[in-house]
Amino acid sequence: MSLSSMTPFTRGHHTTKRFNNGARLKMANHHPMVTSTITPSSDINNNTSNPGAVFAHYEHGHSDSLLEALNDLRLSRQLCDVTIIVGQHEYPCHKNVLAAASPYFRAMFTTSEMCESSQPTVTLNGVDPDAMFELIEYAYTSEITICENNVQSLLSAANLLMMQPVRDACSSFFERFLDETNAIGINCFAELHGTQELTKKAKRFVLKKFSQVVQQDEWLQVSSPKIIEFIKEDDLRIGSEDEVYDACLRWLNHAPEQRKNDFHTILQHIRLAFLSPYTLMDKVATCKVVQEDTACRELFHEALRYHLLVDRRSEMSTTNSRLKPRTCSELTEALVFLGGEDERVVVRGVEVYNPERDEWKKLCCLPYAISKHAIVASGASTLYLCGGDFPNGRPSSEVWKYDQKVDTWYQLSDMLTPRSELGLALIDGYIYACGGSNGDVRLNSIERYSIADNKWTLIASMQVGMTSPACCALNGYLYITGGAVLEEGDAVDLVMKFDPRTFEWSTDVAPMRIARSGSVSVVLRRKIYVCGGLQSNTENTNLAEVYDPTTNQWQFIAPMREHRYRPGAAIVNEKIFVCGGQDEQPGKYHESVECYCPETDQWTLVTELICGRSFLACAMLLLKWSDIVWDHMCEGETNSLPDIN
Repeated sequence: MSLSSMTPFTRGHHTTKRFNNGARLKMANHHPMVTSTITPSSDINNNTSNPGAVFAHYEHGHSDSLLEALNDLRLSRQLCDVTIIVGQHEYPCHKNVLAAASPYFRAMFTTSEMCESSQPTVTLNGVDPDAMFELIEYAYTSEITICENNVQSLLSAANLLMMQPVRDACSSFFERFLDETNAIGINCFAELHGTQELTKKAKRFVLKKFSQVVQQDEWLQVSSPKIIEFIKEDDLRIGSEDEVYDACLRWLNHAPEQRKNDFHTILQHIRLAFLSPYTLMDKVATCKVVQEDTACRELFHEALRYHLLVDRRSEMSTTNSRLKPRTCSELTEALVFLGGEDERVVVRGVEVYNPERDEWKKLCCLPYAISKHAIVASGASTLYLCGGDFPNGRPSSEVWKYDQKVDTWYQLSDMLTPRSELGLALIDGYIYACGGSNGDVRLNSIERYSIADNKWTLIASMQVGMTSPACCALNGYLYITGGAVLEEGDAVDLVMKFDPRTFEWSTDVAPMRIARSGSVSVVLRRKIYVCGGLQSNTENTNLAEVYDPTTNQWQFIAPMREHRYRPGAAIVNEKIFVCGGQDEQPGKYHESVECYCPETDQWTLVTELICGRSFLACAMLLLKWSDIVWDHMCEGETNSLPDIN
């Protein structure tokens, strides 16, 4: 480690000054002062047996004078009762002074069980003689000189002898001169000596200046566990994940034969899925260690699947932290709300909510006001909106795509059939539109849209025509849960599972615990959660349940805080957000948004929509929050933030 030139600084009650290219620690500046007070005895007590005045005397410089006298005794080797031996050096001292300055010596000299307590000499091993001399001088004078040449040995010795003020002063010295060339070394040294605050500060410096730190020679000498400690942090400050891989590859190439066996442990903490495709193919795929190591190859293939299977990213990322962007990437998982209606108005606006910052913004307005529609998100970057009702109540067959890069909606090929209150799911490059109403009857047909070909095809029929089913995709299958059937719109507990690869239906999927229509379904950690809806044609419900495909069983989870029919729902940051919906009371539409945490099995109200409504759609997008501005005005709406107080 190398430290730059010194400048004065202060820490706590220790004053540190520039002195001989170093820093001098002085406990306090005492000036001899005599304070004398004469107080009448009557002011002290009324005891007549003690007449006269009391004289109180206090000398402020007494402690300095006492230390100076003790040091004179040491230097003249008078009354010394112990000799500290370090290497070839002997230091005559007074036990009481050492014990007062160091808890280490206090325990040694006051514990009868320790043989050193009665010995005239004490030998210390593993301590630098010069550092020991400085610490003894400090014990007698309250001053010590810290410089680049002795700071490491002083900190090590002060740590052993438990002399906290010196240890803190050395840490302050290191902190003052942290830079790209020494931050890793200081972190390792501080960690070795248990100085937690310095360890944390040096680590924070490495994380903040990672791009510069990895260009230094120190980086090439770091152990693999220390590299993992840095690169696994979510708040590693980098311009792109390519920087992390390039730094680790440089480390590997410095000593490939010695390090190749550990490289897979490092590679699993690099978020390969967020490398540019060119880096992934040109640098990762061609790396000899990656090619020859089974664990490295699997990590490469995982990242490749993430790049290729865009529609399955949500399933992958909920179970794997490597498939989550770092916080420094400026990408934020945000909740997007589109359309919907209450008794008076159909909404055209698109609001977006950032749960981490508790902030609202707007995206480009929908092409027109719409409700009873459905949306899916592809790769957390693109939205597809299908069907719904126009404001005049006519079912729509239109399909629109939202591209967040340009904040614009584009019209795609219409569905084959107008569909309102439909279910929608995205599987392997195809969008599946299920059931709904064409304005006359409930539909049992399923058609799918090829994103690559911009074309719809009729592919299958459900057991019964239904509206308001809840659809989702899991493990490459289409799941259709609940819905309203027959002329009266009876809710069902039916769960249908469709395999798009074979066009076959499964017949052994367990039904839900209750019949419901107008509910929402989401996938989290490879399980299906169904929330809200109309329960058995009797009331809007707050009940929620979860399905595990490995056991083919449903079980209830904690009920929501509100009863909700036709709400919106999405997964953000590993939690379920359910918003809006119609209450069990006629004419009441919820503004609230609540969040479910699987670990605690609890729902929490987190914010409110701009206006209460049902039949809205909801999704998660990865957005660069700083690029979004609150300036989109939709006809008939006001540009105001929701009141969440």
